[in-house]
Amino acid sequence: MPTRIETPFTNEHFAAFCQKMVGQPYWYGTTGNRATDSLLKRKTAQYPSHYPSSRIARYKKDIANGAIVCDCIGGCKAYAWTGGGEELLRALYSDESFSSKYGANGCPDKSANGMFSYAKSKGMPYGGMSTLPDLPGIALWKDGHVGYTIGNGKCVEWRSFSYGCVTTVISQRSFQSWYYLPFIDYGENQTVVRDLKRGMTGKDVTEMQKQLISAGYALPKYGADGDFGKETEDALKNFQADNGLKSDGVFGEATREALDALTKSEEEKEKPPVQETEDQKKIIIRSNGGNVNLRLGNGTEYEKVASAKNGETFSYIATAENGWNAVKGEKAVLWVSGEYSILEE
Repeated sequence: MPTRIETPFTNEHFAAFCQKMVGQPYWYGTTGNRATDSLLKRKTAQYPSHYPSSRIARYKKDIANGAIVCDCIGGCKAYAWTGGGEELLRALYSDESFSSKYGANGCPDKSANGMFSYAKSKGMPYGGMSTLPDLPGIALWKDGHVGYTIGNGKCVEWRSFSYGCVTTVISQRSFQSWYYLPFIDYGENQTVVRDLKRGMTGKDVTEMQKQLISAGYALPKYGADGDFGKETEDALKNFQADNGLKSDGVFGEATREALDALTKSEEEKEKPPVQETEDQKKIIIRSNGGNVNLRLGNGTEYEKVASAKNGETFSYIATAENGWNAVKGEKAVLWVSGEYSILEE
């Protein structure tokens, strides 16, 4: 009888797939595709800021090597859309073809943020990093990015153009939440997230009570005993009222997210400030020799407050619909035209 690690769509099998993909390149917007000239042409047209001319030589090398490419969320799509990744893995170091069916095996085409929202809508377990289960194959989320646990405090992530698919130490990264992927079988560990209310018991009640206590809502008589009684209900209602939520004593999605966020905030206060790391997204100024204007809004009608030289870099914040990039200035958010700036991950 096959073990779980040999069985497609178990969390163990998925984690093993991720580990075997380590070393493959990162191409934004890809989902386990063979690197080809036609793929490069399509993705350059689709995401020009991620495929600038400065990267073409590396992309061409990936094509020559016959690499199979993904972005961060594309890793789990590649696994699901190829039926568990086995054909794809055989093709890694050969010219073998493999089939991929869009949206197959219960895996929708979602962004890194969208997949997290989708998992929550399906009732999958999730939580803050302080409650991360010690299991392989769990998705780790931070805004705009995802990684996948492999055990022993490590994860695999298609990290960026510069890094490709790598193994990292979870505690050294800045993930904010974890969640179970809806199309992966986590065995006996797969439990549906339920709304909690008075009269319920269980480990999930205990975890909620611990979070309430950590957030400053004491349970002096019974503590975190796993029994949702009046004391817990009163503390939860106080938390809800203090945070602008409906004070109904029910621990549902909105309350869960608010308590997770508050608990995370309290934990962060105890940590030293996180220094900016080299893999954080940057905007690079590109000009033909002259300075580029930085403005207070995403258009030339906004006031110019600074200028930047060709090659100067800024911390990336966001991109507007018109292509202008928001960057971190010394005292305010500044904007630069997409014609004179590119995103470097």
